[in-house]
Amino acid sequence: MRGVRGIAILALVCALASAARADTANLTTQDIPELSARWHAVQRTMSADAARLAACRAEPWTCAEDELRLDAIAAAGRAREGRARIGEINRAVNLAIRPVSDERRFGVADRWSGPLETIGAGEGDCEDYAILKLLALREAGIARDDLKLVIVHDRATRSDHAVTAARFEGRWLLLDNRFLALVDLEQTRYRVLAQLGPDAEGPYYAAIGASDPQSAPDVM
Repeated sequence: MRGVRGIAILALVCALASAARADTANLTTQDIPELSARWHAVQRTMSADAARLAACRAEPWTCAEDELRLDAIAAAGRAREGRARIGEINRAVNLAIRPVSDERRFGVADRWSGPLETIGAGEGDCEDYAILKLLALREAGIARDDLKLVIVHDRATRSDHAVTAARFEGRWLLLDNRFLALVDLEQTRYRVLAQLGPDAEGPYYAAIGASDPQSAPDVM
């Protein structure tokens, strides 16, 4: 798969409620502009959502339901320490969201939703889970530099998938909507295709087509 088609297939295969399978997909350098554009848009939305959450906490009587739900998840994370904080966010988001493909929700192959949109709808596909977890982790006190959105290729299902990665004690843990527990990359059959980090201008730690995740800088 190449370019936009390769990215679009991600949304179709990562929803757990769907039985769809995909052929082996290989991201190429042609995917970088598409991924970068999507990541820029998501970061802008996350910043706007974070501002809404801050306003909600400052004036609770103004809070919308989606803001209250996301802030409650972040607060549950803040109540824990270390790895337990990351695990709390992973479990809470997984239990709060129902897996539904973008095709079913929006009638399009791929659409990356913002965190408040996803928590408000109570449904989404794998990158929607991952994006929601990123903001919840930030709101729970995890540093931006310790978080990434990671696109992987699942060798078992021969499909692409999106997860959140959080760094803890020098190791990158995966927050996956397929598992309530945190997992290390080595515990999965995943191969890293691309990593999207907090840098608003750089290459987003992209490890396009790398079979060995250590071939990219600062990866899990």
